[in-house]
Amino acid sequence: MAYFPNGSAGEAFDNQCGRCRFGDGPCPIYLVQNKYNYKACNIPVAKSILDDLVSDDGTCAMFAHDPECFASDHQKQAKLPL
Repeated sequence: MAYFPNGSAGEAFDNQCGRCRFGDGPCPIYLVQNKYNYKACNIPVAKSILDDLVSDDGTCAMFAHDPECFASDHQKQAKLPL
């Protein structure tokens, strides 16, 4: 689970979201991470679920699993590095 205590700490996560095809919309992983990460710190099951979705360095598990599938159309067209 990525706990971001300030705005700059979540920059890696936000940058990855910007490269994702869901970056402009309400991605469920982004929403639950931002809504529940603080509350989940002391609830082992909830923390474990968020750990599986986003690592401490801000890497989204879905994007890491298949960057080609989750890359934004703009990124694919421009052939930008994933």
